[in-house]
Amino acid sequence: MKCYADYPFYTDRYRGRMDEADFQRHILTASQYIRYLTRCRADEYEGDELKYAACESADVLYAASQSLSGKGEKKSENTDGYSVSYVTQGKDGETSEELSNRKMNGVIRKWLLPTGLLYAGARCGHAYKH
Repeated sequence: MKCYADYPFYTDRYRGRMDEADFQRHILTASQYIRYLTRCRADEYEGDELKYAACESADVLYAASQSLSGKGEKKSENTDGYSVSYVTQGKDGETSEELSNRKMNGVIRKWLLPTGLLYAGARCGHAYKH
């Protein structure tokens, strides 16, 4: 399986902060998710947009893995009955995997929408544009 970015690109060009072991684990999942969304068209693409999309998606996965507790900053606290609420990034009822996928979708769209890799329609094969 092809990963869309390597560690030297991640550290030197993208300026990522993950260590290499974490990067290798998350870039594989990020690349597979991009492959899924692009219907494998990304395998033939050589532009840097793909590498940046993969690196930022890997960072999303890494951040999700670092906050397994699901807690954020305190939103409210009631000391009488001891009730604490935390601010979270997810929507009510959204799992951490759904949140990560939603964030990756945004990242991937940001980088790859201009490339045409996310185009889901059928092309007719004519040389002119519709």
